[in-house]
Amino acid sequence: MKFKNIFIILFVLFVSIQNVFAEQASVKFEVLLPSFLKIETVTSPVLNAHIVDKTGNMYAPLSCKFRVISNSSETKTLYLKSTSITKNGAEESMFNVGGQAYIAFTNIQNIPNSESLINCKMNAPAKLSPGVVAYPITSIIGTKHKYNRGKGKFEVYVENGETNVAVNIGMHVLKNSFDERDPYGFYQATLSLTEADI
Repeated sequence: MKFKNIFIILFVLFVSIQNVFAEQASVKFEVLLPSFLKIETVTSPVLNAHIVDKTGNMYAPLSCKFRVISNSSETKTLYLKSTSITKNGAEESMFNVGGQAYIAFTNIQNIPNSESLINCKMNAPAKLSPGVVAYPITSIIGTKHKYNRGKGKFEVYVENGETNVAVNIGMHVLKNSFDERDPYGFYQATLSLTEADI
């Protein structure tokens, strides 16, 4: 009986020793998650307002909201810019007067010449910019930002995760941009938030 027990113990030790010296192979699996950035508009902005015909001021301010989702570990720089339609097509319409950023709106029923937009952006008298009126960007909420005068746009900085960016446009017209002789109709500007610095 003792001999049988010793044999079982030796067999278990032999199998255990073999397992210790057994060869092993392994494979590492890797998957790559690419950088992701999504910019979308939020559906509750105030996009329409009426202009008081004698002053050029709006009855109410405008606002819009963007939602940005990023998985980047680094701060992303986005660009907030505006365009308006002239007879030359879509032109950049954000500009700065006295440290204040403005957006120029152009008449979309009686489309102005490019010169009208240029004159408005230079803060020339209103008679030189018919069909163009400008309103101030009063605040950008939800993220750090700075106005780049040389490029006529804001740089907006977003972190990893979800960032909500609200842009508010004031109701008081840039005085030199409005004249009671500006053509009747709808005035429009398009505000864009983009990753491309174009």
